[in-house]
This record gives sequence, structure tokens and C-alpha cells, in this order.
Amino acid sequence: MCSCMKHDLESPVKTDLSFWTLVDDVMHITLQKSDKGHTWSSPILGQGRLDPYTSDLEQKRLMLQRFQEAAQFNGTCPDPRTFLGGIYTD
Repeated sequence: MCSCMKHDLESPVKTDLSFWTLVDDVMHITLQKSDKGHTWSSPILGQGRLDPYTSDLEQKRLMLQRFQEAAQFNGTCPDPRTFLGGIYTD
């Protein structure tokens, strides 16, 4: 539970990398997800949800981001057939 809001979060966060700022009387909260590859449908449990199309786009963006990070880390491109569970075709 996030004590500043008194609401349950959708998923666990890294508290040491999460923070808030106050700008012009507006609080901005930045939460670092514990699981980088997981798409949150909403940061706060039960509050507003991403529509399925936007959720799918976000999941693809996250996968591309992780693919790029893996390629930069070791200098080679990961095999898309096996990276993050691979690509499934029917």
C-alpha cells in the first residue's frame, strides 16, 4: 500500500527508485515498477484502466525497450525466437 495515497497499487514498486515532487501545488508521483516487463493497466488498483488496444501498444513498447537494452548490454541482438519467451506463430 502506498501510504501517501492510502490506495493499493496494481503491482509492487521499487520504493528506493520511486519519488514524488510538488510543482505549482501539483503533486507528481513517479513509481518504478519492480517487474520491468509487466504492463500496468492502472497504477492504482481499481482506478481507471487502459483499454486493450493501448495496453497492447504499451506491452509492445516495453518489449522493444527491453530488446534494445539487451542488445546494448552485450553488443549483439537477442534472438527474437527466444527473447522474452519468443515469438509464437500459428
